[in-house]
Formats: sequence, C-alpha cells, structure tokens
Amino acid sequence: MSDSLEFDFDVDSAWMHFQRRLGEYVSAMRDGDALVIESRYDSTDGVPDTAACVQFYAWDLDMVRCELPANEHLHTSRAITDAQREALNALGFRTSRDSEPTPPHVDRNRSWSDDLAKKTVAVFRDIWGLPHPSFLSSRATGRYDVPSFEASTEPVSAVVPLCVQPKGKDHLQQLVDRALEPWFGFPPDHDPDGDIPLRFVNGTAYVTVKSTEPVVEINSTLVHAVTGRTRAAELLVDLNVQLPDVMLHLVQDCIVAQVRVSGSPFVADHLLWAVRMLSHVWEQVDDKFAEDFGGRLGEPTPPVLEGDDFPDGLLALIELIADSPDAVEPRTVLECCSSDRDVVVSYLRISAEQEASWRGMAVAADLGDEHCDVDEADREAANWGSAVAALREVLRSTPEQVTPVVDPSAIQLQLFETDEVAEVSDERSDDQ
Repeated sequence: MSDSLEFDFDVDSAWMHFQRRLGEYVSAMRDGDALVIESRYDSTDGVPDTAACVQFYAWDLDMVRCELPANEHLHTSRAITDAQREALNALGFRTSRDSEPTPPHVDRNRSWSDDLAKKTVAVFRDIWGLPHPSFLSSRATGRYDVPSFEASTEPVSAVVPLCVQPKGKDHLQQLVDRALEPWFGFPPDHDPDGDIPLRFVNGTAYVTVKSTEPVVEINSTLVHAVTGRTRAAELLVDLNVQLPDVMLHLVQDCIVAQVRVSGSPFVADHLLWAVRMLSHVWEQVDDKFAEDFGGRLGEPTPPVLEGDDFPDGLLALIELIADSPDAVEPRTVLECCSSDRDVVVSYLRISAEQEASWRGMAVAADLGDEHCDVDEADREAANWGSAVAALREVLRSTPEQVTPVVDPSAIQLQLFETDEVAEVSDERSDDQ
C-alpha cells in the first residue's frame, strides 16, 4: 500500500477516534453544560469566537443543541456560503426559520449523540476543510465539576498486526471487528445474521465472514426492482470493466456490489481498502444510475408493520418495554416468547428490522421529511432497540430455559437402532 493511502487511513482513524470520544462526551452532558470546539489556528483578529466553531448546549433533561455561529460571529474566511448552507441542510442542520436565515443548528435527544458527533466531523472536514482533529481545541463550561474534553488527544494504538493467520471463523471475525473499529470510531455492531452493517450516503453494505471459507465478503444492494434483465446485464459488463476492484452482479431483480477479501492470511489494510472502494462506488450511485437499470436506488426497505400484524407475545413485550423505565427481566421476556427458542429468534429478527426502519425514518425526519415525526421515530426506535437487547440477553444468559417446541409430525421414526438407543434397550432388558 502506498504511503499516501497509509496516511489517509491514519487521518480517517484520527477523525473516527475524535468522533467516538465526542459522542461519548455529549451523551454524558447535563442540563446547562456547554462545549465549544474550534479551530486553534484560525485568525480571530483579536475577537473571540470567530474561528471555525461548533458548540453544544444541553437542556430540557435529555436534549442537546449542536450549533454553528451565524456569519456575523465568524471570521470572514469561515463565513458560510450558499453552497455550504445547502450542504449543512443535507446533513440535517436547520439553517432558516420562517424563511429568515438562522444560525445552523440541530436539536436532538442525547441518545443520538453519536449522530451529532458524526455531523460535527462532517462540518469540520467537509464544510471547513480541516485536515486533522489536532487542529482543534475545546473548552467546556457549566456545572462546577464539568469534565474537560481534549479534542486533539491521540488515539490509543489498537491496530491489528500487519498480517495474521486466523485460527478459525471466530478468530477471523474478531480480527475483522478490530480492523473496522477505526472506520466506525467504536466497536462495530452486528445484525441478527451476524453481519456488520456499513452505512454510506445512499445505502448500506454488509460485511460477512464466510463460514465455509476464510474469506470476508462485503455486499451492498445498489439498485432494487430492476426491470429488463437483458439491458441490465449489458450495462453490468461495461461497469465491471470500469470498476475492476468491485464486482457488480445481477441477483434476481437487484444490482449487488461485492468485494471479497482473503482471510488467509488476514490483512487489515486490505479490508479497509475494500471498504473504501465500495464507499467510492456509492459516491457515484444516484437516482440516474438506478433509472438506467429501470429500478430504484438502494435495497428494498421492509415495510413498517402495523400493530395488528405483530405476534401477540411481541406486542406484549413492546408494551412492557414502553411502560417500564428499567430493563425487562429475562424471565418475563421468556414468558412473552413461550420459552420457545424459535419464537425468540423470530421476535429478534422482527425487532431488529423495526429498529432499523424507525431509525431510518428518524434520519429522514431530521433531514426535513414532513411525513415523519422525529420524536415518534426516536421513541419507536428506542423501544425496538430495547427489545433487541432483551431478546439477545435471553439467548445469551438463559439458553437452558429456551427450548424449541418440536412438531410431532417432524419426528423421524427410529426404525434402526443407533448405538445410544441400543444401550438403552439393553439396560431395560437387564432390568426386566
């Protein structure tokens, strides 16, 4: 790998570490706490608060405002242009009120601190072009014991060794998780299938450690509901020539991008390079790309089920979670699932899908979708997320109590004795 690419990864890692620490700090803020993060090298001409600056203020028990100063409070070299204002709108910042310009800001529940930290990184990197978090300084005010926030602290090295021969699938999964941590800024989450979702601008990719071979696959549905398979196949031939590092496949009615990375041996930089390649593909994919295939952008979104469509036990669990300020006991969760492992797994899958769907609706509402209410979406996403955590805890902590219900019609008749059955038969004969 070239020195320039290694430098890019180091810079990305530094920003991801900054984003992770900022998210943790904001989530722990209390009412009246304020945090100002600004460029330490901007000229202020002796006037305070004129550097490139993002400020946070905690209020109303669980809310926090992330705000940029108005142009009259910024140095002229940092004034927000019309194009930058549009970019801020796309990030979810509110830049006008009653058709009048207002300081760019976004109000969110503190549980969304990671999202606010991500927006902050985008402001400093993409809007103002700061190359590295070491260019930032910070100051915190509020309660008497308000903790400080060090914007430029260097991350603790947790780099996966250059080349590792994994001992098995579980070991390879651990290496993949560690390699992707700088990309997220925190240990990656897994979906119910064990895959790691990667969120891009217009879509999602899934990182999968194969169980049948030492390979890591990254798959992402670029377009769904494709019409005209012959035309699509012709387009894919040309695109695969233009994108030799990423394979594009026609799978049923979807265009799927795939990158495969060898895990024998595993090289973390190769996986990060593959993620970067897929990210570049998504930067080029838009509605026009989907129209060329006669389809729609991204993967098909599972519909949000109505209350009548959910199993009664799952509805009861969601009601318990919504009404209880504390975590629901595993025993109670088991009762909702009839102590049936298949039911637990089924409820877990439904809950994960609903959480992802409501999170997407919350983001859409935050970006200005009038058909979605951000508070309702946040609340529903939190309830379904709690259900996911509770069901996972049941599978983890009480496996001996979760027994599958066996359909009698599925039991195979024992026409031939196994060794175990023969031993039991002999014991019974001896007793007689």
